[in-house]
Amino acid sequence: MYYREIRYSRTKGAVMGKVKVKIIDTEQEWIVEISAPTSIKDILEKIGLSPEEYIVSKNGEVVPEDEEVSDGDTIILYPVVSGG
Repeated sequence: MYYREIRYSRTKGAVMGKVKVKIIDTEQEWIVEISAPTSIKDILEKIGLSPEEYIVSKNGEVVPEDEEVSDGDTIILYPVVSGG
């Protein structure tokens, strides 16, 4: 399994929590520590992923990329597939 832990902070201070990020049908998974109100888009950009390339589910519900995350949230990414 591909797993990385990343500390993400907009401001210096105490860690507010951790968010799990996983790409569906892959071994890629991250645990991201957050210390301020943070959006899904912020997290994806921090770990090097483009928000436009994924449908995002937070705790089992499809949400927009500007949705804020909280301690314990699980983010599942579904790659957008196109072609002809």
